[in-house]
Amino acid sequence: MNSLIKKMFIFLSVMAVVALAGWFGRKAYKNATERRAIAEANHYLEQKDPRNAALCLQRALQINPISVPAYKLMADILEGADSSNALGWRMHAAQFEPNNMTNRLLWAETAIKLHDFKSADEALGGLDEKSKNGAMYHKLCGAMAWSQGKSDEAQKHYHEALRLEPGNETISLNIQTIALASTNTQTVASARTAMEALSTNATVRPIALHYLLADATTHKSFERAVYFSSEIVREPSATISDKIEHLQLLHRTGSTNFAPWLASLKSEASKSPGCAFALGQWMGLIEGPTNTLRWLGTLPSAMQTNQPVPLIAADCYVAMKDWKGLTGLLEKQDWGDANCYRLTLLSFGQRELNENTASQSSWHKALRLAGHHSDRLARLAQATAEHGWDTENTEVLREAAAEFPKEKWAVENLAGKYYASGNTRELSELISKTYAADSSNARLKNNLANLSMLRKADLEEAFRLAREAYDSSPENPFFTSTYAYSLLLQNKPGEAAKIVDSLKPESLKNPSVAAYYGVVEAQSGHKDLAKAPLERAAAAKLLPEENAMVKVALASL
Repeated sequence: MNSLIKKMFIFLSVMAVVALAGWFGRKAYKNATERRAIAEANHYLEQKDPRNAALCLQRALQINPISVPAYKLMADILEGADSSNALGWRMHAAQFEPNNMTNRLLWAETAIKLHDFKSADEALGGLDEKSKNGAMYHKLCGAMAWSQGKSDEAQKHYHEALRLEPGNETISLNIQTIALASTNTQTVASARTAMEALSTNATVRPIALHYLLADATTHKSFERAVYFSSEIVREPSATISDKIEHLQLLHRTGSTNFAPWLASLKSEASKSPGCAFALGQWMGLIEGPTNTLRWLGTLPSAMQTNQPVPLIAADCYVAMKDWKGLTGLLEKQDWGDANCYRLTLLSFGQRELNENTASQSSWHKALRLAGHHSDRLARLAQATAEHGWDTENTEVLREAAAEFPKEKWAVENLAGKYYASGNTRELSELISKTYAADSSNARLKNNLANLSMLRKADLEEAFRLAREAYDSSPENPFFTSTYAYSLLLQNKPGEAAKIVDSLKPESLKNPSVAAYYGVVEAQSGHKDLAKAPLERAAAAKLLPEENAMVKVALASL
């Protein structure tokens, strides 16, 4: 018996060791795979290949959903692409490593770039005391204050940062940039001198020259502007935008250097599609579409048929109202990912030529290609708005809002169209769908509550939403007026009047706020207070139900 027990004990011990080894082995394998995926992502980033880098990071996150290095790199990629989504990744990295203050500083930096100052405040507020005494903290606070127009506060933080990093020329540049915007002439003159001195420093020279150029242009000192612009375009870092700006200054001042500089840019454009596009845009505005189209015809044939140059040619044909030329250009080209826009322009040209069947066919192809792509739908929405295609514009906005309810441009533009046409039913349905995708948004809560009450639909839910929106921000005049109206519908006129009495006089200049204020005061027996706001609301463009509500209230005075 003892022998059997001993054997079983040995067997179980061996199995436990095997299981433990397997568990640790699997964990080690996962860690190694995660590290390899992140290393590959770094390699792709060094090769300037963000797409493959992102794929590697997705693989790392599948292995370890809380991989902080992956979150940091993904934020870097998105920030490099100017995507607002970078902020979410920065926040996740900070949450997964709460004791790593660098993550919070990066979070704040990204939030400031995106002008999300509430998020930046949250990031900076969570720093430890050591970090709050560091130069980076003061630099970020200075940047945030300057972005919010708080120049004195910005100066204070930048001076403290310079005290902590006395050799940092970038901080000195920021201090002088703020001084350049001063209304004190002596301060501005001193800042110019300091900025000119900084422009001799290789580290900050290009940035300093750009600020000096902006200052000279603002003060209409065009001789100085041309000088600084000339210095900028001599820099190896000069962009095509810098070169076009220099061209514009030479043109504006009638400089004899204009023709040679234009000729040099045309020569550069023959080898660079990006330069050709930028120069073509400038020429279209200054020299007109005919001359621009003639110049485009001198470019290499491959460049004429490949993006982005055909965009300029198409714009020229539209400006010239040469519809045959436009359709002839577009019918024989392939714009790849931009084909939805090409087909939209083709449809526009065909409509102008009264080829309505072909125009409809081209339009539906364009809409089909744009589907499931928010950027393409945005481009079609812009194009249809520019050409005055109201029906097609609404069609695009509906599709964009349905597929991408969090895309503010689609929802807000479509809501604006519904509001302008007085289509309360569709406006309510749109806000309801958008709220379902973003149920924490107080503005959506307020708007949905307001529309539901106007339509007398699902009132109990509307009352709840109105209260929640108001509680989240009692100082918001729209939330206040909606909540007061909800109390009125619940037969609580005294409470409703108490709520609207908190509205500031300037808020009543808005016709919508004035309408609800007037209705509440009228039904609460304060007819003297209701008259002027109701008259203001009656003269404005409101929803049909609001107009009817105001009309009844006025009749009761």
